[in-house]
Amino acid sequence: MNASPDLKPISNLLRLLAKDYFIFAPQKIGEIIKVAEIKSASDIDWSGQMPENPWKEIFLPPCERIFDLSGGIKESKKQYPKIAAVGMNVLDLKALALFDQVFGSDTYYRRRRNNTLIVGYSADWPIDYKKFKVFSHTYEEDILEHLSFDVFLAKLKNGKLKIYSGSEKGQNILEASGSKDYKHIEFAGPIQEKGVDKRVLKLQGVVWQSANNKIWDELGKICLACGKCSIVCPTCFCFDFKDNSDPNNNCRQRCWGNCFYNDFSLVAGGNKELDTIKKKIFFWYVHKFVRIPQEYGLPGCVSCNRCTHTCPVGIDIAKNIRRILKGNK
Repeated sequence: MNASPDLKPISNLLRLLAKDYFIFAPQKIGEIIKVAEIKSASDIDWSGQMPENPWKEIFLPPCERIFDLSGGIKESKKQYPKIAAVGMNVLDLKALALFDQVFGSDTYYRRRRNNTLIVGYSADWPIDYKKFKVFSHTYEEDILEHLSFDVFLAKLKNGKLKIYSGSEKGQNILEASGSKDYKHIEFAGPIQEKGVDKRVLKLQGVVWQSANNKIWDELGKICLACGKCSIVCPTCFCFDFKDNSDPNNNCRQRCWGNCFYNDFSLVAGGNKELDTIKKKIFFWYVHKFVRIPQEYGLPGCVSCNRCTHTCPVGIDIAKNIRRILKGNK
């Protein structure tokens, strides 16, 4: 495990965040590293290991009240507390970049996003990013320019921290904490100037043309359609609207959807497009590697491998992609 970084340069920053924000960060709970609210900076796990759960529930809660329906339709009143997301690694920041595109005009998302301070972290910059063995996009030398963050902490080999600001909010809070030795990175948008990553484009074509590959029959036989992969995926953003008709609590909620669940493609008359597990898992891969890149120019999979680690039958997305790229029938 990587040694903890020298936190002296940001000790005041962490104390300032504790005063003004609810802090969520990776922490070791038993043998598992999870993103959770912390009470002290000493609770933060700085190993750089991938947390078991994604950060997305901070920005898109599993279920949130949208409208009150009693006496007409009116927006539900809610609070958007100030949250500091401390320790987001590069892959999770890439997932956040996709969410910012998908929900850019969503009122509820924007309010929550605007009240969130993003502190990125690399445990061994920039080598740790390469160690993630990214398969859905290539390594970029100018990666920080295409990530949206307020502060980024890069731990070097000697344990020292190199500090970056990525926004005016980040600059202001660094200045307020007394941090002067930092470099500002101007956000250049989520897509590089040269355009969509060539590996993303290659995967888009190969996955779309793989419908008759025998891999989908094989996966359809072992997949349980439990939906755990979608739940832990940092880029899964499908949701359902659910109406509560209780006279004392008449409201509409937005709740996470899941393409592996039985009612996902159910339409009037009882018909379902995704009526087999084979279709469901192919649909999921197409969503990640075809539709999202087509619509947003960004990878729908950031290679975090959470889905592989949580799958009860050991389905490995990286192995499957390598096999599809080889064109195995």
